[in-house]
This record gives sequence, structure tokens and C-alpha cells, in this order.
Amino acid sequence: MTSTRPAATGSVAARPDAAIRLLRPFAVLALIASAAITAIGLAWWLVPDANPYTAPGSLSLANALLEPARFAAVVVATGAVGLLLAGAALSRDALGRRAPLVAGAAALLAATVVVVLGDAGTITFAGYLFGFAAVVAGVLTTAVLLVRAPRLGVPLLVLLLALIGVAVWWAGLTWEGVASFLARFGAGLVDNAPPIAVSGVSVAAVLAWTAVAVVAGRTTREMRAVESWLVRHRRALTVLAALGPLPYALVRASWLTPWPLFAPAGGELSPAVLATGLMLGAGAAAACVLTLGLILPWGRVFPRWMPALGGRPVPPRLAVVPGLAAATIITISAVPVFMLSLGADSIVDVVVFDLVLPLWFWGPMLALAVWAYAADRRDESGTGDAVAPLG
Repeated sequence: MTSTRPAATGSVAARPDAAIRLLRPFAVLALIASAAITAIGLAWWLVPDANPYTAPGSLSLANALLEPARFAAVVVATGAVGLLLAGAALSRDALGRRAPLVAGAAALLAATVVVVLGDAGTITFAGYLFGFAAVVAGVLTTAVLLVRAPRLGVPLLVLLLALIGVAVWWAGLTWEGVASFLARFGAGLVDNAPPIAVSGVSVAAVLAWTAVAVVAGRTTREMRAVESWLVRHRRALTVLAALGPLPYALVRASWLTPWPLFAPAGGELSPAVLATGLMLGAGAAAACVLTLGLILPWGRVFPRWMPALGGRPVPPRLAVVPGLAAATIITISAVPVFMLSLGADSIVDVVVFDLVLPLWFWGPMLALAVWAYAADRRDESGTGDAVAPLG
């Protein structure tokens, strides 16, 4: 817990076999993801119409600069290089070539995120899913707190009822609007299954190459120095990461007032649109709270009011895996969303858009905050490699 505690990474360097065992599952995931990327690129090369990146609003930097056949070739090349590097990471002497392994993993990570498979649709689908889950989790949490911790549950219930009252009687939310949103949401998931699958492959690839780079790099003095710095500054990093979704949450909260910000043209908020915006805002608010959990007590020990789990230590992976997945999704979407913002009417509109939805800042900052949490929990446990790099 103290910021001066040295990083417990030396045990990995002292036990290369343990580091190899830790590296292997991530290298296997990288191999599978790279094979999938290669297959996807070949499919797009042979059947250009199957490429969802050619649809309006769904693009990557490479797709914006290249015609479809060349873009498909770049995707194939990215996957092929990934296959070669994953094979090297699976070899017994992988850590003997840690410098090129780390450099190659970092290069593939950057290529996948920034150039090749970044997609504005990734954050859209993830936002809808997470927002819906946040609403359901909020209702269930309130119900549990009313029974197990009424001092917390009653105020939370009052707040929830007040929000519902404002949404229904003031803003015009209706059950028909909620049902319409849910129907369109379900249909959208089915209709967009191919790009969602590609986004899933992209996220898996980025997580795999991140893990490969960190596990291999942790045996170096430079990476241990980076982790020590992250642990020392983890509180500041976490607070900054929690600020990422806050502007969007405040914008959506304004839809409950007479002055809705970034409302549809004409200022008319139909019940379905209102339900959509409020759900996404709930997801952004939940993201703020969950991010702060990386430095709050309940991020280490389950609260007492939680059935069956209360008082038990939080497994680091329970926070790190979804945290890194979220950071990956946000970062993958940053460049395409910025590119879309360039279509605004003025530079002021571009700046405002990228401040309200600061994926360029939020994603990398969240990744650093989660990495700092993982390193701190590893130091706390004293297990060295037992929980790295995924908590």
C-alpha cells in the first residue's frame, strides 16, 4: 500500500521458467488472434463487400488512406507478422530475445490500435452493452443494500426514484420509449454481428500483445522502474482516468433539465432517444465509480454487504482483466472517433467534441491506472509473478 515499496518483480527475473510459463498463455492468445486477423484480411481481400470498415462512420486510419484491396493486404500483413512473433514468444528461449520481443509486441500493439483495426463502432457497441449492464447492476445493488445495509440502501433508493421521477414526469421518458430502445438495440446487435466480431478479435489481439510486452519486459530494469513509478503515482493516475467519462456523463445528465446539451437536431428528445442517452450516461457514471475503485478500499476487499463475498479480498484479475479490456476498447476507438470529429462545422466544434468524449486521454490513462493497480496488488501479495500482468 505504501508508495515507496519496491516492485516485486525480481522473482520473475530469478525464475525464467516461471516467466516462460506466464508468457505462454498470452502468446497462445496472440497466436490465435493473429491467425483470426490474417483470416479476416484474406476474406476482405477476396470479398471486398464483406469489409465492414468501408461502411460510413466505420473506419480506421489505414482504411481511410488506402483503397479496400490494399487495406485488406495491410490487415493480412499485420496478422502474418503477429503469427511469426507469437511463434517466437512460444519458444523456450523467448526471454533470451526479450528486447526484440518487447519491441515487436509494442509495434504490433500500436499498429492494431492506431493504424489498422481501430473502429468508431467498437466504443458504440461497448457503450450500449456497458450502459445497459450499469442500469441493471444499479437496480440490483439498490435492492441488496435495502436488505443488507439500509443506511446505504434507503438514500440510494430515494435517489433512484428521484431520477426516475424526473425522467418520466419532467423529461418525458415512457415505457414505450424504453421498449423501443431495447428492441432496436437487440436488432442492432444482430445486424452488426460481423463488425462486433472483428472488434472482439481486435481487443483480444491488443490485450495479448500488451501482456506479452509487459511479461517479457518485466525481466528488465527499465520495466521494473516503470512499474515502480506507476505504483508511486497510482492515485493521481486513477483520478485522472476517472475524469475521462465524466464530461459525457454530465452531458447526458443535462437531458433531465430544460437545457439538454448535444441533443438531437431541433432539441426534440423522443422517449426512445431519451432512454438511449440516459442509459449511456449511466454507463459513463458507473465507469467513473468503478475506476475510482482501483484506489478505494472496496477495490481490494469486497464490501460487507455483498452476499457470500463480503469481507473477502477482491481477486486482482477481477478488476484488471475488465479494466484492461475497457482501456483497450476506448483506445482502439480513439483515432477513428477523432477522425469523425474532424467533420464538424468548425474547429471549436471539433475541440468541444473531443473534450466531451476524450477517448484519446481516457483510454491510455485508464490503462496506466489499471497497470498501476495490478503492480501494487502484486507487490502487496509478494507473489512476484503470480498475478502479473493481469492482476
